[in-house]
Amino acid sequence: MRTAAADNFVAGLKEFQKVLRGAVKKRYSLATHRVYAPKARAGLATLRKHFLMLIRDYPDQRFPKVAFQLATLEPLISKVVELFPAEPREMLRLLGEIDFKVASDLAAELDAPEATVSLSPSVPFLPNDLVSDRYRVLQKILWEANRCYDAACYNACAAMMRRLVESLIIEAFERHTIGGRIKQNGEYLEFGSLIGKASAEPMLRLTRNTKRILPDLKFFGDLGAHNRMALVRKDDLDRLRQALRVGIEELVQHL
Repeated sequence: MRTAAADNFVAGLKEFQKVLRGAVKKRYSLATHRVYAPKARAGLATLRKHFLMLIRDYPDQRFPKVAFQLATLEPLISKVVELFPAEPREMLRLLGEIDFKVASDLAAELDAPEATVSLSPSVPFLPNDLVSDRYRVLQKILWEANRCYDAACYNACAAMMRRLVESLIIEAFERHTIGGRIKQNGEYLEFGSLIGKASAEPMLRLTRNTKRILPDLKFFGDLGAHNRMALVRKDDLDRLRQALRVGIEELVQHL
């Protein structure tokens, strides 16, 4: 499946080639000419932006074949950036090579059946409306966690979910004016102790399933943020998904 970034990259490539051809034909400097210099700089910036968006849209874990073709293009894009603005003829040659690869190798992978997985699923990892927009920071954390999952950044997703639940526990205790129960020497307890306090606190009324899932969230959140030898995987998060949604919803009721 071709995303908007793919089409925009091709359009940007054609436009940048057009600007370079005009500059070469008229022997204008891309460093100093009052019209072609800014047009060329803007064209190169646009081309690179859409290439980076392509990399974002096709992460290696979900689209390995597309990602491989993008990896072969990256040195060519970098070389064009390196040559700008001094070598327009060489830049044109490189852009011709990029154009050929995009129209053949990359196009073949973009149009392959395995590249048709939705990049922006209609159902996020967790519902975006779990947290009210009255709590902008918490809502932004949830949004980032969903974006991380969608982009196959599972370690980052686990770490952001850990942060969200930790913040929700603290806010819940503070809303009930019992924040002192989760502090020691004026500082909030570390996440593991917060989980224990929340599970034992009768005012929060957490269900058995939520009490069971919170330690698992801590494990994977810590794994994603700190472990040098292992990674959080999609299946890890998928196993937590439903119970975690319910647990967050229970905590949100106390805000």
